[in-house]
Amino acid sequence: MAAAEWLRTFVAVYRSGSVTEGARLRSVSQPAASQQLRALERATGAPLFTRAPHGMEPTRGGRALYVEVADALDRLEPLLADLDGGTVGAPTPALRLGSSPECFTYGIVPRTRPGAEPLSVRFGSDAELLGLLQGGELDVVVTTTDPGRRSLAVRPLGTTRFVLVGAPGHGTPTVATLEELGRALVGAPWVAYSAELPRTRRFWQASLGRPFGGDLRLVAPDLRAVAGAVAAGLGVSLLPEYACAEGLASGSLVEVHPVGDVVPREAWFASAREADLVRPQVTRFVDHLVAPGVR
Repeated sequence: MAAAEWLRTFVAVYRSGSVTEGARLRSVSQPAASQQLRALERATGAPLFTRAPHGMEPTRGGRALYVEVADALDRLEPLLADLDGGTVGAPTPALRLGSSPECFTYGIVPRTRPGAEPLSVRFGSDAELLGLLQGGELDVVVTTTDPGRRSLAVRPLGTTRFVLVGAPGHGTPTVATLEELGRALVGAPWVAYSAELPRTRRFWQASLGRPFGGDLRLVAPDLRAVAGAVAAGLGVSLLPEYACAEGLASGSLVEVHPVGDVVPREAWFASAREADLVRPQVTRFVDHLVAPGVR
């Protein structure tokens, strides 16, 4: 089992780019992780990492070894973990996915077929998820941020249009032009995802020709909650189409005025570590997401 432990530590350090972080992921001390790496290097007869300003940089031999062992170790990890705990269970490797809860609910679940890759999902902000991906704690993340990092492979998934929605029968204005819409919305109750209102403020300024003048009545950091609050008559909101499509179809939400052509669309990206593109589990999942896109 010693060689398996060396390889598990090697993969953890490779993915995190740090002996300290790799040791933490493996729940071993840093000296123990360093000792395991040295033992593996003696066994392979070649150095696996060099120290660089930004962390541990794999050598050509390190990259080749990772390609050979990473996918097999991921498949064995549940069994090895059970052995560590004194039990043996059936291997059930899960792809570790990060996304927002709304993207997972509306964009990923409908495209997940029965019998697809097992998933372990973590929710968080784009910055948090990308940090976990680079640290080796996630395998794939779906974000609205293009990370622009050379260590990550990024695939565009598609774009989302925005819809200005309200509840029928709750004072939703009926207007013909954006100019009329701007006047009608001044003082109107508003529901939002965040108090900063970055997209909403840009919409008011660029499309309505005035600073935000709504009456912010509710802030909820979950688009599902925002859509529900709008349907309950608490205010209007500018929402991604996927978050309000069900309400528009059922009639619990109405489009206040068409703004999809004046509000810039939001892009979606799937990111994985470049080194993990050798893992069929990762490439299958990303290819499946890219095929239908996230609309």
